[in-house]
Amino acid sequence: MPRSVVLMLLLFIATISHAQELQNPIPASYDADMKRILVLATANHLYGVSQGKLDRDSAVIFASKMFGLSRLTAYNEGFKSGKDYPGQALIDEGRINEAISRLSTLTGDPQLQLLAELGNYYLHKPGTSPADINMAGDYIKKLEQAVAVTSDKTWQIPSLWLSGELNDANRNTERSKGYYAAATAILRKSGNQRLLALGLFHEAQVLALTDPKRAANFEEAIIISRKLKIPQLQYRITIVQLLDLIRSHPEKFGPTLLAVLDLEKKMGFLHHQYVYSSLSYWSLVQGDLLTSKAYADSSVISAMATKDTVLATLYCMRLCDNVINTGTFEEAMYWNTRALSGPKTRETQFLWYKSLLQRIRILVAHHQYADALSTAEDMVRNNPPDNDFDRMHLIYQLGNINDVLGKKNEAFRYYLQFIDYSSKYPPQQMYTEMLHAYTKIGAFYLERGDRAMARKYAALVINDPIGRVAPPFLAAASHTLFELDSLAGNYVSAIQHYQTYHRFRDSTFSITQRQKMDELTVQYETKKKDQNIELLKRDKQLQVEQLGRSAMVRNITLAGITVLLVVTGLLYNQYRLKQKVNAETEARNKMLQQLVEEKEWLLREVHHRVKNNLQTIVSLLESQSTYLQNEALQAIQESQNRIHAMSLIHQKLYHDENISAVSMATYLPELVEYLSESYNINSRIIFYTKVEDVELDVSQAIPLGLVVNEAVTNAIKYAFPHPEPGNSISITFSMTANRTATLTIADNGVGIDPALLNRKAKGLGLRLIRGLANDIEAQLDMRADHGTKVILTFTVSRTLKATAAHHSTQLV
Repeated sequence: MPRSVVLMLLLFIATISHAQELQNPIPASYDADMKRILVLATANHLYGVSQGKLDRDSAVIFASKMFGLSRLTAYNEGFKSGKDYPGQALIDEGRINEAISRLSTLTGDPQLQLLAELGNYYLHKPGTSPADINMAGDYIKKLEQAVAVTSDKTWQIPSLWLSGELNDANRNTERSKGYYAAATAILRKSGNQRLLALGLFHEAQVLALTDPKRAANFEEAIIISRKLKIPQLQYRITIVQLLDLIRSHPEKFGPTLLAVLDLEKKMGFLHHQYVYSSLSYWSLVQGDLLTSKAYADSSVISAMATKDTVLATLYCMRLCDNVINTGTFEEAMYWNTRALSGPKTRETQFLWYKSLLQRIRILVAHHQYADALSTAEDMVRNNPPDNDFDRMHLIYQLGNINDVLGKKNEAFRYYLQFIDYSSKYPPQQMYTEMLHAYTKIGAFYLERGDRAMARKYAALVINDPIGRVAPPFLAAASHTLFELDSLAGNYVSAIQHYQTYHRFRDSTFSITQRQKMDELTVQYETKKKDQNIELLKRDKQLQVEQLGRSAMVRNITLAGITVLLVVTGLLYNQYRLKQKVNAETEARNKMLQQLVEEKEWLLREVHHRVKNNLQTIVSLLESQSTYLQNEALQAIQESQNRIHAMSLIHQKLYHDENISAVSMATYLPELVEYLSESYNINSRIIFYTKVEDVELDVSQAIPLGLVVNEAVTNAIKYAFPHPEPGNSISITFSMTANRTATLTIADNGVGIDPALLNRKAKGLGLRLIRGLANDIEAQLDMRADHGTKVILTFTVSRTLKATAAHHSTQLV
């Protein structure tokens, strides 16, 4: 490893040693889709390295927590809206009952999405219980029923997917396949290739590893995503397919990992450490130690670049794997200690416990058998395994240690326990640790004289898909078979097995690779010594030159001192001048600041007095209205509303820190509320407001407020001649990135007479709306569309702030 990498890694390890929170930062370049990729990629990696100790849902939740993201991020891609409705936040906070209570208040997409999210929540709880599955079934059934009666079938596909997943959780495989197949059939007819690829991907995951359709679905989904040029989708499918390939086609595993790495770079995904760590593991399995070590170094560099401290244990453990049998004891223990330097909590035990088992392997590899036995027994007492997989391998280590110590009966007892545990794992879950154990157990049976059992375990290794491509395992098993055939007198087969052993013995743990590693170390040390010699020569030459210059230095010292004094005097004079200028500048700045503060105070006072004067006019009009009736009274009330619309702006400017702009998110809802109270509708109309928090200059805010006043007033007066449930008026205001704002006032009433829209307006309200639109150079669109809709589009002259929309629903 280059020295610079070692130094960076030491700094990285120093940070993780003190890390207390299981959270990594998210790169600023990641959008919502890339965050979903991040959770899925991390969860998939954790699921693989945990070797069954984490189920997929637990891995997703751990990954989501790592990055502070919603636990539903990985599951809600197929939802129609993808918006974060309030129910999702409640689910993330664990306030499930509150989320459930929201259902009765929601309709349409928000209700359907919350049903789907509640179904997802119960369906993907870690270690899902029958009660959770039943709860998931209730919400998924309600979603299915709601989709059946709605004309919008966009939710049909997510509903089928959830139903398929529910039946898969209930182990009703055939019915699950039926739901997924139905969804796939609909998508093939729809022509939506992206959703089709996603549907094929989901369907493949419920099929058995041995089912040819599983691999066919993966391949078709990858082909579609590649054709559509959607690398994110292709990436998602491929990383899941990897776990199939390592069992069914291990020869494709390495090339596919490299293809995944290329996809990550194309789509801007920065977390390459997962792929590099997997490449390091696979190179180690194949006996290519040098390549494995290079990939392990790359995984550390990538982890440092993305500040991945949570999973640093895995990267240090992978580096340790590379030096257990080829490096020094001190180097192996160094990386093992680093791997165990993080917090050892129950939540992270699936990460650090393998490093405890790794320490036993280090001690055995370096013939420290007593310490290895002591470490294993201490683990049994103080750090017992929390799952069968780790328990199985701790038992194997105890058997192996007793074996090398000559305690054959104890070793046999432990080996039998290991065999009992390993028999529970189907062939598709044969991990490399088990293959390694089988080679040892086969040799043990050969030593005991049980040739049949020795041949059984050697054959298990050679016939395993991974065993067939792993030179270290092939070499060990072939050597056992060579000895068995030699004892049986089957010399032709014995020679063949010996040739296989000889061909693959130059593997990770062979003398050849040890020599290569030693050569690299010698080259590094030699280069370092040469550099030191060169530095000594340069130091000597510098000393000689320094002695030669000493006389000259003495001669110019006095002259230098003189020049220095002159320069110091000049610099001091310049310093004094600069101090004077700074003092004058500071005084001017204070004066300007005072003038600005006085100007702001005067402007605020003007707004205050204008507001008071407008309120006085409103009061006078109110007093006058007591003596008026009918149209005159109505005209006075409308004038009051218009004046209040302007007065409210001056009130906002007087109270807010920013005295030159008005926040639409607070102004428009307050104006609408005032109008609703002014006309005393008595709960006949529902107001919907959706206003982005945009600050407008007064020159645009006042006309905009008057337009809202006129449009809402006209809607209240004329849109609903007959009170009916569901009467509503909506006011929306939004702004695009190019500073184009859109104001929409719409009602679902009887609608404006189209004839009025095509001739010159006689009423003051319509004339005001058109005139005010011209004042702010806005495009005005008035139409009768299931009611009346007024749309005003204009360019914002001065944008001070724009944030997410403010929503409210008001009954008046």
